[in-house]
Amino acid sequence: LYDGRYLCLHPARKHILPDISGYHPICQINASRHTADPNSDSQRYKVLLSDGINVTTSIFIGEDCANKLVSEAKKFSVIRVDNSHIQRVNEGRKALIIVGFTVLEQLDAKIGEPTKLDPSTVKEEVPAPIHNNNAMTSPQIRNGSTGGLVGMTPSASQVQPITSLNPYQNKWLIKARVSKKSDIRTWSNARGEGKLFSMELCDESGEIRCTGFTEAVDRFYNVVEQGKVYYISRCNLKTANKQYTNVKNDYEMQMTNDTSIVRAEDDESVPEVRMNYTQIADIDKVEPNAFVDIAGVATQIGDVTNITSKAGKELTKREIKIQDKSGAAINLTLWGNDAINFDSSLPEPVVAVKGAKVSDFGGRTVSVSFNSTLMVNPDIQHSHELKGWYMKEGRNQDVRQLSGSQGGGGGSMETAVKSFVDAKASINEAKPEYFSNTCVLTFIKKDNCMYKACPSADCNKKVTQEGESEYRCEKCNRSYPNFDHRLMMNAKFADSSGVEWITLFQENAEKLIGKTSSELGALKESDEEAYERALDTPLFDKFTMKIRGKLETWNDETRIRMSALHVEQPDVIKECERLLSEISMF
Repeated sequence: LYDGRYLCLHPARKHILPDISGYHPICQINASRHTADPNSDSQRYKVLLSDGINVTTSIFIGEDCANKLVSEAKKFSVIRVDNSHIQRVNEGRKALIIVGFTVLEQLDAKIGEPTKLDPSTVKEEVPAPIHNNNAMTSPQIRNGSTGGLVGMTPSASQVQPITSLNPYQNKWLIKARVSKKSDIRTWSNARGEGKLFSMELCDESGEIRCTGFTEAVDRFYNVVEQGKVYYISRCNLKTANKQYTNVKNDYEMQMTNDTSIVRAEDDESVPEVRMNYTQIADIDKVEPNAFVDIAGVATQIGDVTNITSKAGKELTKREIKIQDKSGAAINLTLWGNDAINFDSSLPEPVVAVKGAKVSDFGGRTVSVSFNSTLMVNPDIQHSHELKGWYMKEGRNQDVRQLSGSQGGGGGSMETAVKSFVDAKASINEAKPEYFSNTCVLTFIKKDNCMYKACPSADCNKKVTQEGESEYRCEKCNRSYPNFDHRLMMNAKFADSSGVEWITLFQENAEKLIGKTSSELGALKESDEEAYERALDTPLFDKFTMKIRGKLETWNDETRIRMSALHVEQPDVIKECERLLSEISMF
């Protein structure tokens, strides 16, 4: 099986190549079996490999590698090992660890009569100690405990790919670009306080997440720059917690006191970011709460709006609609600073998101989460291709809408228009029903439509008065000299099919009344009659609303509860066009 410069397992040939770094053994699979991984839940197989002369046991690790072994490779398959390294395993025994291979040919029989390979003849591939007496021109990261250099500039021959990393290795070195660097997050619990940050690293082979806690934050956070390339070694490797990361790697890195991070010269071969694009048309097949990499041209950009979460927090959001070559469009939600800093003046920009979170809120939507990476008009080939396609033909293409509406983002109300009766017939226990309706306000329940809320921006919970000028919030566990007025209004609306009670919170209630909660609160305290008139003013006016209807159970009684997600004055022309369109169908 030896061919040209390929290294095989025969020990007599090891003088040809001193180690397997950068070379690809060609071997035959003689047997394989699944085995438990003591350090993770990832797939792991032991495989008997032969080069026709010798046979040895190797370990195939990683989900992609294991899946290919099951689906493509069979007994007596000839394979080329694309990504591997040699390391010590149980009792110091050396083993060939394989994380990538290609099936070359399927044979029906074993080649030759191979004998067991003597493990002592296998050369262990371990990066040599790093010694470099030359001064570094790039920033040097120092060990906080000793004051000495954590690492010096290594040579390229010592570097191994990210996809080869696993918990069985003791010594390794990678050269990777920081594709994303998070903000510092703090925590406080019964065990104490601390802080952390994380970064996503990528090279030509793959990507991995790296997290630093407390001391590592002090040592590395202000030195590591997003977009720069570094040599990194001496981190702990453990099974990735998929609850906190969408990086496609079975393992993740955690910084230690011995961690070495050294700035490297920029290298174009190290990608800026690794994207595994999902076409927008395929997102309706993706399970909710999964993460996808997407890119599309922004055809609609909504305004920045503020909403109140179920927990009472004020949130800032912006919604944009993106479409790609698949002939579909979807709503993308930006939160916080991403929403505020997005340049809405850009003409139809390309928006790419690594790790967008999929939701079934109003059809299918995606959002930028804490672990996502948002890029606008990125200088990458896929972005340029999308822009060229859109300018040439995409803007005139018929588009399938995966999302219902842009809600409070300032976009159009594209959720299916339904009467109250039709919407109620569609509601089931599996998921809520989202629909639009133009209806008339007939009654507002004035009792308890406004409450005194905590003035903290992150709270908004109800406060209780203590004394003449002190208000206590149990959630914040503190008292304030003032409070905010907040609206939680129940109102009755009528359409041609019937009447329904609908709940409106803060901003939507303000749109309905035409006054802010602060103005209503001031009226209630100073002029009760003026307050009553303000609540009566919008009665029998028409409103167009996006509504969510869902089943709720209270005291063993199941009922439908409807809430307004967006309220606006009706577009008379658009409403007439819709009605004419419906009439023309008969």
